[in-house]
Amino acid sequence: MTTSGSTSPIYTLLLAAGFFVTEDEMVLSYCYGVTFFLLAGFVLFKLGLLEFGGDVLYAAGAAFLFLFEPRLLWAALSGMETTLFILLSLAALYYYKARRPVLFGIASGLLLWTRPEALLFMTIIGLDALYHAFVVPRAASRKKSGETRREGLDWLRSAAMIFAGFAILYILFNLVLSGSLFPNTYAAKLKYYTGGGQNYPVQVFHYVTDGHLAIYSVFVAIGILSLLFDAVRRRPLPFLIAFLWSGELFLAYWKNLPYLFQEGRYLMPLLPMVLLLGLSGLRTAVAFITKQVKLHASVAVTALLLVAAALQFAYASWNKRDEYAEVCKYISDRQVRTARWMHDHLPGDAIVATHDVGAIAFYSGRKIVDMVGLISPEMIQHLGNLDGLVGFLNRKHATHIAVLRNWFEVDNREAVFQTDVRHPEIMEVFKYDGSAHILSHDVVQMLQAGEYYLSMNDVQTAGPILQRAAQLDPRSSRAHLFLGGALLSAGKVDDAERELQTALTLHPDFVEAQAAMAEVSVRRNNPLGAIGQLEAIAAAHPYYANAYRRLSELYRDVRHDSAKSAASLQRFNELTNSEGR
Repeated sequence: MTTSGSTSPIYTLLLAAGFFVTEDEMVLSYCYGVTFFLLAGFVLFKLGLLEFGGDVLYAAGAAFLFLFEPRLLWAALSGMETTLFILLSLAALYYYKARRPVLFGIASGLLLWTRPEALLFMTIIGLDALYHAFVVPRAASRKKSGETRREGLDWLRSAAMIFAGFAILYILFNLVLSGSLFPNTYAAKLKYYTGGGQNYPVQVFHYVTDGHLAIYSVFVAIGILSLLFDAVRRRPLPFLIAFLWSGELFLAYWKNLPYLFQEGRYLMPLLPMVLLLGLSGLRTAVAFITKQVKLHASVAVTALLLVAAALQFAYASWNKRDEYAEVCKYISDRQVRTARWMHDHLPGDAIVATHDVGAIAFYSGRKIVDMVGLISPEMIQHLGNLDGLVGFLNRKHATHIAVLRNWFEVDNREAVFQTDVRHPEIMEVFKYDGSAHILSHDVVQMLQAGEYYLSMNDVQTAGPILQRAAQLDPRSSRAHLFLGGALLSAGKVDDAERELQTALTLHPDFVEAQAAMAEVSVRRNNPLGAIGQLEAIAAAHPYYANAYRRLSELYRDVRHDSAKSAASLQRFNELTNSEGR
């Protein structure tokens, strides 16, 4: 099935073309990301020369701060289209400011093919053009205001026609592939992430004011206040686009996708605009200070402040290196490792359902069914509907499911593969057929909360949550397991045993429930029976570490067998120090 399953068609095309040069996807993505990033810094320098009247110091400051903004460095090495979008947005803004209509139209059209937010950006440029043509008073030497207005807008006609051509092709591309005006990834993400984001404004505030921006954000505020002051007096506003684009991008994501995951990558295009606003504010502050103290050293003061800011940015970037390495390891240890396992162990005709299609599809070489609709637009209508999801997977004849445990959980069978269980967000692969039971998102959240409170020995809080989860989904073996654990901690052994038996009825091979039944035997003063149960578990599930931990304790305390206790403890340590199975 062919769909517009990329939010950035032009970046996907560039990646595909790059494979004629190299088959190393890492080298390819690094080359593209870094190249676009460096070009964006150069364009920002040129834009700075325009905006600051040829002042090389401010233009160089803009470029340097941009190139050492840690989140943009992260984006340049992330394998995403972010730096390409930023490059084209800065190029479009530069050609607009320089009044070069053909290049402005081309850059704007390519921007749309990079991400659909380009439409918002073009709206802002339109508002800027209208403001400076119809609101800002013109020089008295102009003959007629009507002539001035036409002069101010006529040059945009050819740019608008070029952009319209790109837009028509873009719409046709998406209509043919997915039957929608925008890539189906756009609709899928909007529906999947709908709701939530109550703290988004506060998060964004910290995004542009914390860390290396703590002092610089003061100058950003001065720049915004200065801009608003000039707007009231209908003066020219060179940084109006920077201000409006930042505000519009924030509002658009607050309404539709209010999450700052992956270093806030969707908001990164506003960062160069924030830098320009900050430099505008710095120039205003320096002019005010030097005037007040009658100091004729504005260049020296400016240079000193820019060097201080640059050092902060560079230091923040240096400190980001370990975090970047950890993120890379996180993806490699989960999605990439899982995909490579599937490539080596699943049959060639396997059909894998997953919610994270990128690395899974690329490295596994298996046919993919997308559980969140990014490449399967017919799934979008079923997002949030568990029955719809199951029906979709059955129609697609899925044979396996590969999911992160905190996103989706298959509740009634053992995983055929899972990543390191000692670390959060465990990736699991399950065999799938119509009888596989997938938990709803609400129940998953309840189970996570209940498990957390149980780990804190807070049975009073955990109990009602787990009771509710078992009521909402009586087919959830995990809900009955956790509820049984809570009841066992509360000393209600009979009730705990009933819940654990229910869990085993729903999932006969549920090793955690089997181990919990051994604890029931201990509570009933039958430790020898518990040892027998745990020995059977260890024989059937040799990688289940907790069985050896508990056996070590029981061998020591019940049988007084130090040799077996030590051997079991050694096996436990071997398993918990390994990378999982």
